[in-house]
Amino acid sequence: MQNIDYKEINRIPSLTWNWLKMNRAALKTSLPENATHTMSIANTANAVISTDENDFTAAEKAFIAATKADATEDAKSLISLFGAETVTVRATKQTKAEEPVRIHHEAKSGTSSCVKHAVIAEENTEITVIADYTSEKTNNSENGFEAIRTILHAKPNSKIHLVKVQLLQDDFSQVDGTFALAEDGAQIRITQIVLGGSNTYIDTKCTLSGYSSDFRCDTAYHAKSNQMLDMNYESVNIGSKSNTKMIVKGVVSDKATKTYRGTIDFKRGCTGSTGEEQEETLLLSPTAVNKSLPVILCAEDDMSGTHGSTIGRIGADELFYFQSRGIDEKAAEKILSQAKIKSIADEIPDEELKDKISAFIGIELDE
Repeated sequence: MQNIDYKEINRIPSLTWNWLKMNRAALKTSLPENATHTMSIANTANAVISTDENDFTAAEKAFIAATKADATEDAKSLISLFGAETVTVRATKQTKAEEPVRIHHEAKSGTSSCVKHAVIAEENTEITVIADYTSEKTNNSENGFEAIRTILHAKPNSKIHLVKVQLLQDDFSQVDGTFALAEDGAQIRITQIVLGGSNTYIDTKCTLSGYSSDFRCDTAYHAKSNQMLDMNYESVNIGSKSNTKMIVKGVVSDKATKTYRGTIDFKRGCTGSTGEEQEETLLLSPTAVNKSLPVILCAEDDMSGTHGSTIGRIGADELFYFQSRGIDEKAAEKILSQAKIKSIADEIPDEELKDKISAFIGIELDE
C-alpha cells in the first residue's frame, strides 16, 4: 500500500474566506499496489483510435501541457503515480459520426489504476464519446482507487459530446479531471452521472478561446450513505460571443457530504458573451451536509451572466400534493430523487447505458 496525503485538489480559481473550508479539497488515502483494470472500446469505425502520443500536433501538445501546468501540484503528483498510456479518439472526417464511441471501464476491488483519454474533433466534425466506469465488488477487504484524466479539443466549427457515467461500488474512490478547449464556433457538451463510489472528486475546466464557442455541462448525482462528493467546475470565456451553461442537479441523503464549486470567468475581450450556472439540491436527511459556491468573475463590461443555487427539503405544499394523491413521504422522496437523475440521464444517447443506470439505483427511467 502507498499512502498519499494531498492537501490541495479541486481548488477554486478565486479564493474565498478560509473559514468556509471550500477553497479546496483534501485527499488522504492508501493506494493498493495491484493495478487491475479492463477497458473495452466499441464503434471505433466512427473515429480514429490511437495510443501513440506522437500523433498529437504541436498545438494539441501545447494544450495538453497547459492543462497539466494549470493543475495543482497535488493533482499532478497524483496522475504521475500512474503510467497508463493515453487513448486518443479523433474525429477526422468532414461528417457527423453516426454512432457514439463507447468506452467501458471495469476495475476490481483492492486495485488502483489510471485512465487517460483525449477526444479531438477536427474542423467541421461531430463526435460523441460515452464512457462508463464500473467496479466489481469482491470479498477483498481493501478499497480500490481510480484516477481519470480526459482532454477535449474541439477545433473550429466542430462538436464534442462527452458522456461520463460513474457506477462504482462503495469500496472505490475516484478522482476525475476533464480539461476542454473550444475554438471558433466549436461546441463542447459534457453529460455526467455520478451515483457510486465512496469518495469522488470531480474537476472540470473548459476554456472557450474561440469566437461564438459554446460549453454546456449537465451533471446529476445522488450522494448517500457515507459518500463524499466534491465537485469543481470552471468555464473560462475568452472568445467574443462565447456561451457557457452549467446545470447541476442532485440528491444528498443519509450522512453523505457534497460540495459544489462552480465558476464562470469572463475574461477581458469576451464581448457579447453569456454565462449561466444553476444548481438544484434536494436534502433528504438532517445529517446530510451540503456546501455550494456558485461564482461569476468578470473583467468585461459587455457580457451577461447569471448564477444561483436552490437547496432544500421537500416543502409542505409539495408533500401535501403527494399525500392528497395517496403518496407517502418516503415514496415522494423517491419520485423527486428519480426525477433529478432522469432529467439528465435522458440526454444520454445510449439505451443500454440508461438501463445500467436504472439497475444501479433501482428505478426505471422510462416510467
